[in-house]
Amino acid sequence: MLQMHITGSRGDNNGVNWTAEAVMPSHALNITCSNKRLLRRIAGVFYVAVTIVIVTVCLRDWSQTWRIVSSPPARQPHSLNVYSEVRLLKKPTRASVEKTGATVTKNTEIIESSPVDLESTHSTVSASTIEDRLPFEHKTTLTSTTKCSQHYFLLILVSSSPAYFDRRRTIRQTWAVDNSINTRWKTVFLLGQSRDKNHSELLQREGAFYGDLVRANYYEHYWNQTLKIEMGFEWAARYCSFQFLLKADDDVFINPPAVIAILNRATTPKDKLYMGFVYRNPLVKRTGKWSLTREEYKTTHYPDFCAGPGYILSSDVVTLFVSIFGGIPRFKFDDVYVGMLAAKMGLNAVHDRGFQTPPYLPKTCVLDDNTLVRHGAVGQCLTDLFQKSQIKGMSP
Repeated sequence: MLQMHITGSRGDNNGVNWTAEAVMPSHALNITCSNKRLLRRIAGVFYVAVTIVIVTVCLRDWSQTWRIVSSPPARQPHSLNVYSEVRLLKKPTRASVEKTGATVTKNTEIIESSPVDLESTHSTVSASTIEDRLPFEHKTTLTSTTKCSQHYFLLILVSSSPAYFDRRRTIRQTWAVDNSINTRWKTVFLLGQSRDKNHSELLQREGAFYGDLVRANYYEHYWNQTLKIEMGFEWAARYCSFQFLLKADDDVFINPPAVIAILNRATTPKDKLYMGFVYRNPLVKRTGKWSLTREEYKTTHYPDFCAGPGYILSSDVVTLFVSIFGGIPRFKFDDVYVGMLAAKMGLNAVHDRGFQTPPYLPKTCVLDDNTLVRHGAVGQCLTDLFQKSQIKGMSP
């Protein structure tokens, strides 16, 4: 309430002069100060809210910039007619590098090949260490030269197709990465080249961002998987130190801790190991998708081999495989080809029921207690299997 103080005095002319004074009550001053503090608090809250919004928008834009498209408009189908050519790039020899002091890119060389007979010329191998045993030039279509930063107990090579960005992303989000302090396993993806320009650009960004792509210089095709196996094994032998290698496809669930536990058993061989779901004395099919004519393969049975979705090799076997590339013709079916390499080396394939491959599985998205590798798991199925493995791993 406003209070008026009125004072009066007589002037010299016998007049009266009056003065009025307005006095602000003390509680009104308190209200004004409170309002100021309230306004300052509101302004502070508003500032924090605006800052959070700006940071959120910036992070979202950054994430979208680096995100790899998860659903490409055109996926590479699982079965196609075989290309009649494999496009390879000539690589510089040691002499040319030493002479010029630099790597010189030469013209493209086209090698004609059939879906079964994919032979090419390879260099010989000798000496004791891995680098010495392998020649200066790559023996395969391998182009990547990135080295592993440490020794791994388990190296996982995943065969993937350029178009399957979503599969690789889901694998990275689930079982691919070892988050323990002492990293036990490493996962990389094996990829050839894509004829789709958009896919090629996305793959360059993906490789730069994640650093887990191993590349080759041939065009991807379903029946060129043998080329992928060769280049992946050569990369592992040349540029990575590991004890065991697990080769897998991008449509499988892998339980790395369970795999490592099996490999650490005293009964598991530490060398000359070739383990998976073994086909014993398998019959050659003459009809259907996996058929071969007698001209393509004369005998009636293949050597024993492990199913392609997932199998394990010890490091010494990988190096020896690379050393005998070219000793037998490349074969149309990559898992059979690995069986042929094993037979040439006199290896006996070890069967383990933890490697689970359809059509022997009653249900795909079921995690058994002994599951090591389970085929046919993509998308939500893969995520569900991983979550189940995490729960089982936490239980006593």
